[in-house]
Amino acid sequence: MMNEEQTSADVAQSAASTDTASSFTATRRAPPTSKYTGYLAEVETGLAGRLSSRERRRLEYEMGLLRRARFVELNGVIHHYQEVGPVDGEPLILVHGWDCSSFWWHHIVDPLAESGYRVITYDLKGHGFSDVDPRQNYTVEGFSVDLGALADALEIESFHVAAFSLGAFVVLHYASQAPERVRSLIFFNFGLLTYNRLASTITPKTLDVVFNGLLRPIERRGLWPVPFVYARLVMAQNTPPVNDIRLGALSLRYCDPAAVKVSAQQLARREVLEAVPQQMQAIHQPLLLVAGSGDPIFRPLSGRKLVDLARRGTFFKMPKCGHLILFELPDQVVQIMRMFLQGSAREG
Repeated sequence: MMNEEQTSADVAQSAASTDTASSFTATRRAPPTSKYTGYLAEVETGLAGRLSSRERRRLEYEMGLLRRARFVELNGVIHHYQEVGPVDGEPLILVHGWDCSSFWWHHIVDPLAESGYRVITYDLKGHGFSDVDPRQNYTVEGFSVDLGALADALEIESFHVAAFSLGAFVVLHYASQAPERVRSLIFFNFGLLTYNRLASTITPKTLDVVFNGLLRPIERRGLWPVPFVYARLVMAQNTPPVNDIRLGALSLRYCDPAAVKVSAQQLARREVLEAVPQQMQAIHQPLLLVAGSGDPIFRPLSGRKLVDLARRGTFFKMPKCGHLILFELPDQVVQIMRMFLQGSAREG
């Protein structure tokens, strides 16, 4: 929590320049983005006012997350990232999903860091507190190149990687291009999507309307209960905590609408979807895919079919779980990740 002498400018400057035990290089550091400094000031203002005890706890928790922020320029775009855990721990990079942010992993980071991993989370360009890409290269390949650039900037030769939803497309692409750098892979809520010409035409337009035309403006007006209801009724089998939905809704505010539109269009393309099974067949590292039993986006059967293509793949279906597994069942996610990572180390 920020003390009385600190200001948002102090914390932002600290995010850009202060070396910590988890920092490896200062040569690629970049200044905080305006999205970050704006929200930091908003949280600071909130903490200075009169709040209920519940709201104060929420904002104090968010301030703790904000103070971990670091920024680095990758391929011409400033990215927000965070590192937690011992500097000599095995690197573990967490990649978020479509129209999400690194905060979706907030329950997962500290327990894995306490288990000895050097945990790195970051916002894909155009998402969270990372800057928008003026070239609008919000493609699987573009995100994949940035993942490699992040590892280079942090001087990480090889790493474990976990990904959620869209992030799995990115990680699978990267692992197929640079297999020597990936130690193991964990995917949550991912699977085969079959190309359908009609769906590929309609789905991107529908997502654009729902997220850019409806949910995003609603969140910006402070009506976060609407995304909460949408998430509970459509995306989740369990009721996520209100604070998680509010953290998750920040991605609606800060994600570049073009990122949502371009990514959705690309993931509907035949060549992108048909590349997934080929990439999976090329993976030789230990791989785990966890599917929510009630996921409306990636059905468990699609995940099992994909894992069957992997050389060393393991499939697990999470009972009574929707698409929002990181918010719905975070304790189980941590337990599964620990067991798999430990097993991967013994195999290696």
